[in-house]
Amino acid sequence: FGAIFFNERNARLTAWRRFKQFFYYEPMFRYRCARVGKALYFESNFPLVLGYGSVIVGDRVRISGNVTLIVSYKVNPDPTIEFGNEVYIGYATVMACAEKITIGNRVLMAQGVQIYDNNTHPLDPEARAKNLPVEKENVAPVVIEDDVWIGGNAVILKGVRVGHGSVVATHAVVSRDVPPMSVVAGNPAKVVKSLLGVSPDERNRAMQNSNP
Repeated sequence: FGAIFFNERNARLTAWRRFKQFFYYEPMFRYRCARVGKALYFESNFPLVLGYGSVIVGDRVRISGNVTLIVSYKVNPDPTIEFGNEVYIGYATVMACAEKITIGNRVLMAQGVQIYDNNTHPLDPEARAKNLPVEKENVAPVVIEDDVWIGGNAVILKGVRVGHGSVVATHAVVSRDVPPMSVVAGNPAKVVKSLLGVSPDERNRAMQNSNP
């Protein structure tokens, strides 16, 4: 009887998740976003979207649980987070946007990734005490190009461009641009491997060894 109960429970939970996805979570998310493409999928709960900026989502985007998207720091009139096609957003990912965060196509983000295009608070303690917005000079757009893989708990800071095909290792703190087809690791993140001119098998081994 164990197998029967196990399979029945899985079927029931799957049906309930699909029901919430299509009749509850997805309509609310589409209402909140400026544009959402086709084949959106939530792995569990509804993403938390804070602020009054814009969220743009491409086709076949998959979103895990406890994702937070912040699109308002009172600096720009329409801060925007934009996702390309076939993006995976891992569990407990946080994005804080005061101007623009752009995520390319086929980008993979593991659990706990954090992306900031700003310092989130002013540097001056008196300004923080007054709950003033971050200074404009401490806001700079972030661009994650196509086919990037960002490892668990990595942090991408303001003004960074991560080149296409690159890998950001677990717990890396990226404060400067990442060249295309590179593996970066550490705090601050540095290039530890180039993926240019290597075979697909060697490239996969480099990605695995970077422990993203």
